[in-house]
Amino acid sequence: MTRAALVAALCDELRARIRVAKDRAKATAASATHAESKAENDKDTRALEETYLAAGQAQRVAQLELDLAEVRSLADPPSADGIAVGAVVELEGEAGARRLLVAGRAGGLAVTLDGESVQVVTPGSPLGRALIGREEGDEVTLKLKGGLRTYEITSVA
Repeated sequence: MTRAALVAALCDELRARIRVAKDRAKATAASATHAESKAENDKDTRALEETYLAAGQAQRVAQLELDLAEVRSLADPPSADGIAVGAVVELEGEAGARRLLVAGRAGGLAVTLDGESVQVVTPGSPLGRALIGREEGDEVTLKLKGGLRTYEITSVA
């Protein structure tokens, strides 16, 4: 799996999410202004609630567009020593191997490419925080609800 293919797959996933979010925002905005949404009495707040929902959905579109811009910027590997934003990291733990992309945004996004799943983590997440500055061969231990999890960093690209 190449960095270019990974970035392209993540961009495709984000574009698909943007399309869905835009469609939902348009449908909700249209519903809020539809004649049937007109208040029937002073307690009827359907149109107002749909207006708030449409605004939230429009914000989600804007966030996804920022995520897309961030992921696009990760086409080149980071120049910093150790793990930094833009690094593709492979971890080995009790549950097996995991491949991650460290990014400033789009945390939790995952794609499967060439049969391998790659998940985006941000430096603000517990795992991302533990990885920043580390190098291949280091171990990281996370304290989670279910107990401690230890991973070995097997690859950094």
